[in-house]
Amino acid sequence: MSGYTNFAVVGAGAIGKYIVQQLLKDKAAGIIKEVIVLTRQGSNTTVQGDAKVIQVDYSNHASIKQALAGVHVIISTVAGTALDVQGKIAAAGKEAGVELFVPSEFGGVTVGETEGWFGAKGNIHGQLKALGMPYALFYTGAFADYFWTSYVDIASGKVTIGGDGNKQVKFTSRYDIARYVSYVLTHLPAGQLKNRAFSITGDNKSFNEIFKAYEEKTGKKLEVTYIPVSELDAKIAANPEDFSIFVKKYWATAGPFQRTDNHLYPDWNPTPTIDYIPAA
Repeated sequence: MSGYTNFAVVGAGAIGKYIVQQLLKDKAAGIIKEVIVLTRQGSNTTVQGDAKVIQVDYSNHASIKQALAGVHVIISTVAGTALDVQGKIAAAGKEAGVELFVPSEFGGVTVGETEGWFGAKGNIHGQLKALGMPYALFYTGAFADYFWTSYVDIASGKVTIGGDGNKQVKFTSRYDIARYVSYVLTHLPAGQLKNRAFSITGDNKSFNEIFKAYEEKTGKKLEVTYIPVSELDAKIAANPEDFSIFVKKYWATAGPFQRTDNHLYPDWNPTPTIDYIPAA
């Protein structure tokens, strides 16, 4: 078998809506047969296009299993506050005959992590292994089209980052992530997808490189504040739930992204980060 044709996406929010729309484009092209979007009961989620939206009681095993009948792949895009629901969905999917589970990653590498924000994502890998549910992980770095308004408000002219700004950071836009995910899941043989982590890179740049490119592009001078890692550690110790500080620490200290699976989608050609940064 080369790739999958029936998909269920859990959630249609920050990254989910991009993945759903790309799957629907591929459905219109005849590559995909069915796209289902699962949402919580009472949700007002709407999807433009030929997708079936099913409201599910995530506390009811039978409800989830019924919604997943005929699905080949579950793509979870749940938010960090809802990660615990993935185990229940995977268990019901296993009984329904689902062949592959894509947990909500789409960020930094979480393999082997057991604590904190990444630990919550890393723990699902063990749950999937215990269930015997094959999985595919997608590590994408920061969202190139979202990072600059959510975590680094570059258009304000004043930015605050962790470390010295020289460490290389991986960025990939949600549009490009969706294109890549849909492509490999529908074109690669199933055996090349199961229990595998895909590392993709839209752009590799340090914050200082990006700031310089921004100034050259706009003619505007940025006021940059660098927070030492030791200070970030203290802030995290005082408030472990502060995700904005966690992000600053992670991108200031994360190891280099040396491996890339970009080549698996030969015509991908992701958009450079600087093209997504607002000018004002």
